[in-house]
Amino acid sequence: MNQLIYRLISKRKRISPHIEKFEFDIGIFIVSIWVVEKNNQYFLIDSGLAKLLPRMAEYVVRNFYDKERVSGVILTHGHSDHIGGIPRLKTLLPNLPIVIDSREIPFVSGEKPYPGREKLEPITFKKQDFIELGTPESNELLEQAGLKAIHSPGHSPGHTCYYHAEDNLLIGGDLLTTNRVGVLNAPMKEYTADMLKALETAHSVLKEYSQAILSVAHGGEVKNAFQEMEKSEWFQNS
Repeated sequence: MNQLIYRLISKRKRISPHIEKFEFDIGIFIVSIWVVEKNNQYFLIDSGLAKLLPRMAEYVVRNFYDKERVSGVILTHGHSDHIGGIPRLKTLLPNLPIVIDSREIPFVSGEKPYPGREKLEPITFKKQDFIELGTPESNELLEQAGLKAIHSPGHSPGHTCYYHAEDNLLIGGDLLTTNRVGVLNAPMKEYTADMLKALETAHSVLKEYSQAILSVAHGGEVKNAFQEMEKSEWFQNS
């Protein structure tokens, strides 16, 4: 693995007492991996790109954490810029549990393309590679990580946000985005299955967790995200 490339394009940030975020700036947008710590165990949320730089998650684990204390990967959804690092990470940690919403399985298994797309994802998996959200095993893993799963469809059918109550932080995945200076924006139109549903969901989630800090995959962190969304032109005109 060419460590230099990953080091040059990445930034490690502590965004709350128990959560670090690794942002990989690939030019066109930022790709993020979160790492949640609880009881000296580490849980990754998302894993980075598939083809261009497929070792983002592996780079994070190898360089910053004791791999024996990495206890799972929890996915916001199955788009290739979120799930793409799994194969390389599994070579490092073959028995690592991977959690995803069951509504993502048809798309990540190559059964059919995501809504609004003609092509299958560039990387596919077997159903048995995953633990589905809502099962006892996934519930136990989320409890160990101190996270609550929030189904947030629109960007993809099984898109899921994760709320960390102790830190009052909402890990939003692709619920929304920000620009380079931290201004809240809609999710990327070209990759969003149902934009109206996505905005409706985002508004509902942010209203419920209006006191939480929002952290998004393609961008940064936003305080008062609900208020920022309500006053934005892109939401008012949707």
